[in-house]
Amino acid sequence: MSPHRMDRPSLLGTVTLLLACCLLFFGRTAYAQTLVLAQISDRPKKDYRQLRPMADHIVQAMAPFGFRRAEVRLYPDLPAFEQAIRNGQVHWITETPLTAARLYQHQLAIPVARKWKRGQQTYQSLIYVAKDSPIHNLGDLAGRIMAFEHPDSFTSFFLPLQALRQAGMTLVPLDSPHQSVPADKVGYTFSRNERNNLLWVDKGIAAAGALNDGDWSIPDRLPAELVQRMRIIHRSPSYPRAFEMVTSTLEPEAREALQQALLSLDPERDRPLLQRYEKSSRITPLEAGDLDLLRSLEVETLP
Repeated sequence: MSPHRMDRPSLLGTVTLLLACCLLFFGRTAYAQTLVLAQISDRPKKDYRQLRPMADHIVQAMAPFGFRRAEVRLYPDLPAFEQAIRNGQVHWITETPLTAARLYQHQLAIPVARKWKRGQQTYQSLIYVAKDSPIHNLGDLAGRIMAFEHPDSFTSFFLPLQALRQAGMTLVPLDSPHQSVPADKVGYTFSRNERNNLLWVDKGIAAAGALNDGDWSIPDRLPAELVQRMRIIHRSPSYPRAFEMVTSTLEPEAREALQQALLSLDPERDRPLLQRYEKSSRITPLEAGDLDLLRSLEVETLP
């Protein structure tokens, strides 16, 4: 037999081995996945810039699970966000307790860590009025206008709305802050951001506003001279500032890897990366009671 001749079984074995190697190589390439970090946003350009560096960092820890690149996706409202999750288009979420509770209660995502956003581990809602206002308690807001910040705001919509309801007030939405309000109700409208909220109260457009205590106390967040002209009439309990969550689109091992990658971020070593991530200072484990909190928030009572 010629020394260059190969019998049929050996030839078939070699071909099979080569084919397996090709499938392994090209299969990994073909099935390379994109890790998607998402949240609700009404300022997509700013939020994209804040989230993208962290997504690019964390995806490196996800390579063993087939993830080769990261992407940030921002959704205009909760229905669009939830539909994307149901469609398997989202893996990882960073959100405040309001949206986190909605997703957890709807069985669309579970929390894996706390985020200290803007340097705050916890925060609370404040309802405030002008210093010279005749309003001294929540009951005094009857017949007046309340300025909330945004329909998806935990501390500037959900919590103050709940506080007013618990005080026996009936709230009615307004199309404009210039509408009249029934004498026995509190009208409300949305200022869209913290500065507007404060300005509306200062200019008398709204009788009261709602912000979180970080907006109020952290220097340079709001004009100090305006803050000094205000008086706080209500403080809510404190709540976790933000949660990192994962969806069932990730396999359990991949979820754990993402969680560990987040928790391994060092406040000193990774300070620049954390600061870019919505001005975070650290990411820490969940605490006892966090799941009960998300389960107990009455998010379905929102208008």
